[in-house]
Order: sequence, then C-alpha cells, then structure tokens
Amino acid sequence: MIKAPTSSPLAAAAAVLVVVSAWGADATIETTCRDAGAADRRVDVAFCARQFLAFEGAAEADTWGLARTAALIGINLADDAIFDLTHGKILPQPKDNKAEAAMDVCVKAYDKVGVAFAEASDELRARRYAAAKEDMARVAPLLQRCDGGLVKVGLPSPLPRYSADCLQTTIIGIAITNLVK
Repeated sequence: MIKAPTSSPLAAAAAVLVVVSAWGADATIETTCRDAGAADRRVDVAFCARQFLAFEGAAEADTWGLARTAALIGINLADDAIFDLTHGKILPQPKDNKAEAAMDVCVKAYDKVGVAFAEASDELRARRYAAAKEDMARVAPLLQRCDGGLVKVGLPSPLPRYSADCLQTTIIGIAITNLVK
C-alpha cells in the first residue's frame, strides 16, 4: 500500500509564498507611509498604515494605487460626515436659523470635500499628478469653512474627528502622489 506524503514540497512552497506575499503587501503599505512621512513631516505614519490596511484592496496596491486609495478613503470620510450630519448622529437638530444655516454649510462643504477627493482620484487614474494634488489641496479650506461657520454661531464643531481625518488623508494623498515615479 502506498501512503500519501504528509507534506509535499509543493505545499510547503505555496505556504511560504502566501506568508511572503502577505508580508510584502503590509511592507509596501508601511514602507510607502514611512516614505511619505519622511517626505512630509505632517504625515501621521501610523494613521496612514491603519487606513490603508483597513481598506479592501490596498494591500495589493503599488505607490500609485495607494495614492488613489487615499482619495477613495477621503470620499468615504466625507460621505460618513454627511450621513452623520444629516441623520442627527453628531448634534441634535439645530434650534435656530443661524445654527441650521451653519449645519447646512457643513453638509455642503463635506459634499465638496467628497467631490474634491473624487476628482483627485480621476486625475490620478489619468496620471495627471499635479491636477490631483490641486484637487486634494481644496479640502483644507472646505473643512475650515464648516468648522468656522459653526464656531460663529456658538456651536462647537461636531466633526473634529472627520475634519482631522480628512485633513490627514489629504496630506497623505499629496505626499504619496509626490512619491509616484
């Protein structure tokens, strides 16, 4: 009677390939985030790696793909902020016209943030890097418009996490775009 081998060289090679591939994907993300941080000291390298590792498909991306993924993450953040603003997840409904107008400015600002990231993604896909960076650079003033409008009517910004995350994603996206060869 012939016994099947308990382990074949092919199975061992496949297992090694899977481990090396998984390590390589994380290393690409971490290396790219580290390189972006070295190029721009404002990049939060840990935040960069966490965002990409949590985003489906990012592990297989090269530097160009990670720049596009940063734009897609920005779109998601903007959409999440709009949802939370319009569904009362952040603040109760505004009590007066000034507060309502300020909240409306925020919804519109975050909509434009999403559009800026979407346009950056399109420009990156077309490999027009300068245009992509210009689109991402539009995000910070939009965030300030929202936060500043709320402060003017006496409301604290309900979006400090979204503002910070969108701003950091912008910085990361521009820094990684600068790394694309």
